[in-house]
Amino acid sequence: MQQVSSGPWSDQAAGLRKLVARPGCRSVGFNGGRGGCGSTTLAINLAAALAERHRSVILLDEFDGMSNAAHRLRLEMRYRLEHALRRQVSLADTLIPTPAGFGILPVTARPQQLAALNERELEWLSAEFEALTGDADFLLLDTRPATGAGVPSLSLAADDVLVIVTNRAESITDAYATIKLLYTEYARREFRVLANRVGTLGEAELLYGRIREVAQQYLGKAVKLRLCGYVPEDEKLKRATRLGKTVIDAFPDTEASHAFRQLADSMLRWKRPSQGGDSATGFVYRLVESSRIFSDQLGQQ
Repeated sequence: MQQVSSGPWSDQAAGLRKLVARPGCRSVGFNGGRGGCGSTTLAINLAAALAERHRSVILLDEFDGMSNAAHRLRLEMRYRLEHALRRQVSLADTLIPTPAGFGILPVTARPQQLAALNERELEWLSAEFEALTGDADFLLLDTRPATGAGVPSLSLAADDVLVIVTNRAESITDAYATIKLLYTEYARREFRVLANRVGTLGEAELLYGRIREVAQQYLGKAVKLRLCGYVPEDEKLKRATRLGKTVIDAFPDTEASHAFRQLADSMLRWKRPSQGGDSATGFVYRLVESSRIFSDQLGQQ
């Protein structure tokens, strides 16, 4: 059985989780990998479904370039986090409103720049973030893949770790790698699994069963996995993405739209995990702390 690390990294990860978001605001990290898992598409459309349920949602985007959420929705990104860090704009100026009723907050920045913030700069940025997100019901984190060495950034701090998997070998491999890394290095034990691009609930359950069996075989029964739902293969979802729209906006009655609404309703009923965050200190501290850990790693290589 794989043993969980008990070193300082586990302690730091636990500290990061305590700084997650104020009580009442749920943070959900979307963790994908290879195999066309579609994590950004899922995050965008679930944000739209939650907004349709009159929830205040901010999508934090760790991706840059053509793969990020703003580009997918054909929205202009005038400012980035680095502009706020240089005090050229306020953090609120970087928030991108969407026609679907949620906001996108780009959080891509060089780890070294974040790691170099002094205490006064960190307090300023934290206050900016709290003012911007204080009324949010959900923070959806479109995170970089956490399948290899290094800090899995925002995945460390989310209330819920949502692992996205498709019925492709590389996707299944990456899903297990994500679970293993977050469990063995950062003491996360509870994971939700979302099956994407499958035909039926039965197919989703089989896919989930494969991952659960492997995880328990090699990591032990302390790892808790739960299937939270699935999104079917739907040509209308692909078409909406090509149009730069959410599927709920473009094709509200298609199968994928109904699936996202069902997932949103399910998310509203989720119980908080036992390792969830419970402090209102500020989300930005997690981002900076993970950047410092990452910078320390780079310095040791």
